[in-house]
Amino acid sequence: MMKNSFLKYCIFLWMMTMILSCSTSTVVKFQSSPSDAEVSVIDTTGVATVIGKTPLNSTEIDVFKNSNRHSQVRIKKEGFLDNEIILMKSTFGSEIAVNVQLKKDETVQNIGEQSISQEKVASSIARANGLIQSKNFIEAESVMTNFVEQFPSVSVGFDYLGNIYFLQKKYAKALKNYWLSKDYY
Repeated sequence: MMKNSFLKYCIFLWMMTMILSCSTSTVVKFQSSPSDAEVSVIDTTGVATVIGKTPLNSTEIDVFKNSNRHSQVRIKKEGFLDNEIILMKSTFGSEIAVNVQLKKDETVQNIGEQSISQEKVASSIARANGLIQSKNFIEAESVMTNFVEQFPSVSVGFDYLGNIYFLQKKYAKALKNYWLSKDYY
């Protein structure tokens, strides 16, 4: 008799657990650093639906609306790299915490820096060209010496210095700069 009631008690606990897990909704909490990042759920066709901004408390209905088991979520903020994650649906009502540290997108800054560098390269070469054309080799040499100090990995600077030295009949210096230029090709 005791064995039979223990079995009934176990079945009762199992049924209660199943009922409670079905009636309890999973809460999904999104946090990001920095905050105020946009949270989107991406469906199987790749379409993103925004569900809010961090910090965000959402329900499993919003997060798992397109899937029974998992969901793809994108967290993004302007000036930072997007972060995509896959969340697995919990079988029991619980809380899912998503904490994301967004990384700064440095490509925009690097593009700006590259643009400034390209302008400096172009203007130095144009200036040196003008000075060479007017046979002002001393000033052209000064411009290109500063150039190779500022941009030592740009081989054209050594080519120009080699040409300037060659035109001044400083052949040893010309050859040295041509060899230095070759190292950066």
